[in-house]
Amino acid sequence: MPLAPGTHLGPYEIIAPLGAGGMGEVYRARDVRHDRLVAVKVLRADACPVNGAERFLREIRIAAHLTHPHILPLIDSGESGGVLFYVMPYIEGETLRERIAGMGELPIPESIRILRHVTDALAYAHARGVIHRDIKPENVLLSDRHALVADFGVAKALSDLSSLAMTATTNLITAMGTTVGTPAYMAPEQVGGDVVDHRADLYAIGVAAYEMLGGRLPFQVTTAQQMMAAHLAKAPDPLVKWRPGIPARLANAVMKCLEKNPADRWQSAADLLGEIEAAEEEQTKTPASVEIANQLAEHRFTLTERVCRKLNRATLDPRIIGDHLDYVDNQVRSDVLVFFLHGLGLDHRDFEPILKRLRYRGASPTLYGCESERRGRISLSLADHVVILREWLREVRERFQPATLVMVGFSLGADMGFELLLGPADEPTPRIDAFLSLGCNLNFDTCFVSRVLASIAPEHPEMSIGDLRRLGDSAISLDEWLNIHEYLVKVLRKFEGDIGVLQRSAADIVWPLKEMPGFDVFARWFRGARECLPALRLVFPNDSGSMAALARLKLENLDTGILGGEFPEGTITVSASGDHFDLMTAEHVLRQVDELVAEARAQQNRR
Repeated sequence: MPLAPGTHLGPYEIIAPLGAGGMGEVYRARDVRHDRLVAVKVLRADACPVNGAERFLREIRIAAHLTHPHILPLIDSGESGGVLFYVMPYIEGETLRERIAGMGELPIPESIRILRHVTDALAYAHARGVIHRDIKPENVLLSDRHALVADFGVAKALSDLSSLAMTATTNLITAMGTTVGTPAYMAPEQVGGDVVDHRADLYAIGVAAYEMLGGRLPFQVTTAQQMMAAHLAKAPDPLVKWRPGIPARLANAVMKCLEKNPADRWQSAADLLGEIEAAEEEQTKTPASVEIANQLAEHRFTLTERVCRKLNRATLDPRIIGDHLDYVDNQVRSDVLVFFLHGLGLDHRDFEPILKRLRYRGASPTLYGCESERRGRISLSLADHVVILREWLREVRERFQPATLVMVGFSLGADMGFELLLGPADEPTPRIDAFLSLGCNLNFDTCFVSRVLASIAPEHPEMSIGDLRRLGDSAISLDEWLNIHEYLVKVLRKFEGDIGVLQRSAADIVWPLKEMPGFDVFARWFRGARECLPALRLVFPNDSGSMAALARLKLENLDTGILGGEFPEGTITVSASGDHFDLMTAEHVLRQVDELVAEARAQQNRR
C-alpha cells in the first residue's frame, strides 16, 4: 500500500510519490534532521522475506562506499515498522528513459557524453568489485549536462531478497517481477542463470546505447519471454541500419557490447571508456553533420507602417518606412527553428557555414543598416533594432510554425537576445524555448571594441588612424588585440570607414554597462532569461578578460547572490579556445544547439 504524505520512516518525512517499480515505490521526502529534500525508495512487503532485512542492509552498506561524480550516492538505509528503505539525494532533472521517450533517438554528441559518464561510473565500481546488475535508462538520471547512475550496488541486495522469496519451484521467468535485472537489458548469461560478472553490465549499457542512438531496442518483441529468448539466440541488426550517420567507431563500440559470449565483449568498462573517448574525439574533429549541405534562400521582411509605428518616433528616419530587413533561411523541414543574431557590424553571412550544416530549420536576419552592399546607411538605436527583430520573429514563427524555437546570439547578438527576451509587457516576444549566448558582455571591461567605437563623435563617424591606434591600445591582452584587429579589417572594408551605424549601436551597448558598473546589467539579463526559458546556456571564450570577469562575478555572487542563487556552473560555461571568434565555429555551435534542443524538448515533455 502506498505511503501517505506525512508518514515518517525514521528521520524521513514522505512528501509525495515519484514513481514505482517491480520492487517498490520511490518517494520525494524531507530529511527532517538536515532540512533537505531526498529520494526514499521503499521495498514492497512481499519482496522482504523473514530474515531478509539483515542481508539487504549488509549489501547496501557495501554500495554506500561508492563515491564517484557519476554515481548517485546512497545517503542512508534502514528498517521502520517492518519496511525496508534506502535514501538517495533528490535530483532535479529527468531519467534517460524520459529523455528517450520524449526524443526517440538522441543527438550523437549527447549520447556520447551520457555513455562516457555511465561507463566511467561502471569502471570505478567494477574496479572495487561492485557490479550493478540492472543498468537501464530508468536508472540513469540526467541533471544539467551530467548523467548519474542510480541504484548502484542495490541490485545485489535485491537479488538476495528475491532469491529468498522464491520457492523451489519458481523459475526465473515466472519471477520476472521480483528478480534482479530488466528483461530488455539482461545479458544472455543472466537470462540463462549462469554466473554473472561485470561484463553483464557492459551488455546492458550496450542495449541502452543502441536505444539512445537508434531510437529502438535491439530486439522488437512483445513479451518478456520473447525478449529473453532473443538475448540468448538472436543477433541484433547493425546499429547503422537505424542511424546511417553514426560514426563507425561509435557504432562498432556499441555492437561489441552486445556480443552473446562475454569473452567477445569488451573485457572491462575501462576499455569501453577508452573507445568512447576516442569516438568523441573523432566526432569533435569530424562532425556527423558534415555531409549536410543545405541550400540557403534569401528573404525580405518589409518594414511596414505598422512596424515603424513601434519605433522611436523622435528619431525615426522616414526612409525606413516601406524598406526591408534581409534574412536567409536554410529550408530544412523540421519542427525546430533556430535563429541566429550576429555580432556588431557583421551580418547573416557569418552564420552560413552553420546554416548549411544545421539539421533543423535555420534563419538569420541581418540588422538593418548592416547589409554588405547598402548605400546611405541609416543608424538605429539598439532599442529600435530589438523592436524590428521582435516583429520579424513574429512573422517567421507564424510562417514556419515550429514546435521548438531556439535563439543563438553572438557578441552583440547575444546582448540583443537578452533584451529581446526581456521586452516590455505590452509587446511580449514570441515564446522562445532555448537560448545559446556566445560571448555576451559581462561588464564594461568586456566591451573590447564597443567601448572605443562608442567614444567616436556621432557627428563625425568616419574612423581615423588615431581611432585605430586607440582601439589597439585598449586591448588588455594579446588575445584581445588580435581579435580587435581581425574584426577591424573585416568591418572597415565592409563599411568603407563610415561607421555611424556601428557607433550608434556601440554607444547603446556601452552606456548602461558604464552607468551601472559591475555586473548589474548582466545579472538582470541572466535572472530574467532563467525565469522565462526552459533551456539556457552561456559560453565565454577562455581569454584573460573573460576569465577575470567571470572570477569577479563568482565572488560577487558568493557575497550577494546577484545571479539569484548559487553560481550556475552548468549554464555559464567556458570554451576551450581563448579566441572570441572561435565561439562561432560550426562544430562548436552545432553541438551546443543539439544539446539545447534536447534539453528544451525534455522540458516541454514535462509540461
